[in-house]
Amino acid sequence: MVRKINNEYYLNRAEAVSYILQAYHAKWCFARWSRDEVAFSYEDKGGERKRFLVPAYKTKSSKNVRVRKFDLDHFFSNED
Repeated sequence: MVRKINNEYYLNRAEAVSYILQAYHAKWCFARWSRDEVAFSYEDKGGERKRFLVPAYKTKSSKNVRVRKFDLDHFFSNED
C-alpha cells in the first residue's frame, strides 16, 4: 500500500512498477535491488529500452524497501 510520509508518497517496488506501466504507458517494466538503490528497466511506447536508478528508502517499522513517487516523476519529466 502506498504510504504518505511528510507529504511525500512512497511506493514499494511492485507499486512503482504498476505506476510506471499505467502513468507512463510503458510496454513492460521491472525493478530490482541494486545496492542502496532500486534499478528500473522498461521499454517505452516507442520501443526504446531504458534503465534508471532511484534511491531506496526503508522505514523503521517495515522491512520493505520503498521509492519516492517524486523520484519516478522527476525521471520521466526529464525524459521529454
